[in-house]
Amino acid sequence: MRRAPIFASDVRRLRGVVSVHQQFDRATGEAVYRVSHVSGGGDIAFTSAPISLQDHAEAAARLLAEFVNAKVLDGPAA
Repeated sequence: MRRAPIFASDVRRLRGVVSVHQQFDRATGEAVYRVSHVSGGGDIAFTSAPISLQDHAEAAARLLAEFVNAKVLDGPAA
């Protein structure tokens, strides 16, 4: 049985919320940031790998939000 292909327009229907979360690296104690996305229905969640720079994490969050048609929450959550 073949599955129907997934197109960008299908992904854009996810909507939801994208946020940046601050964490601390256990080995070095330095701050790292992760980008999270929860779909509009709440059934799909994503968390990125650690990103060392806050401005890069915020840029990634804006890009992801634009791609999935989601809302970006302001500022890193501690």
